[in-house]
Amino acid sequence: MEDNFDLMVGKADLINMGFKPNQAAKMLKEAKEFLVRIEGIEFYSNRQISVVPARIIEKLFYLKISK
Repeated sequence: MEDNFDLMVGKADLINMGFKPNQAAKMLKEAKEFLVRIEGIEFYSNRQISVVPARIIEKLFYLKISK
């Protein structure tokens, strides 16, 4: 069986990559809005969700994320 889980990224991960806290929060907010509006995943409309799949950050902001 193949494990096909997305790498998840949170605010702390983005801060560790060199972004300022406010920038990291805005990036997560935009990623969550993308997931709700474009991909139709209502789960991310919850304010308490603080991580998003790395593939969304990579797609929206043209970054390469690896852990």
